[in-house]
Amino acid sequence: MTVQEPSIVPLDTVPVIPADQAPTQVRIARLITHREHGSNLLLGASWCDPGERTNTWSFEPDDRAIGEDDHHYGEVDEFYYVLRGRFRLTWQRGQGADEVHGAAEFGADDAVHLPPGWRYQLENIGDEPGFFIYGMSPSPH
Repeated sequence: MTVQEPSIVPLDTVPVIPADQAPTQVRIARLITHREHGSNLLLGASWCDPGERTNTWSFEPDDRAIGEDDHHYGEVDEFYYVLRGRFRLTWQRGQGADEVHGAAEFGADDAVHLPPGWRYQLENIGDEPGFFIYGMSPSPH
């Protein structure tokens, strides 16, 4: 087994992917990736303006019914640590699922775990730009 050196990645050295090019349609920066660092964890940062909403993304094992503008990651765990802003997360599951199964609101200093098996959507419901750190395991990239 090859042992890797620790990585330190300053946020200002990583390109920000504009919302219209990001898989979840909000600005993101991928800090730690499998491709760049050999990590089994994807770690990134995300910015979300007031009223801005992601597309729907899926952690279901097989999601052929997901919309054209939505994103399927497969069975991964995701987490957030919110530094700024107020958000609403909704989730649902199953083929053609349009009905929301659950919803939760959270903000600065909250940690959130998104387990596999669901479709998610996130919206900034606050009055200030939101900023959070996210991680996914295993890394889908």
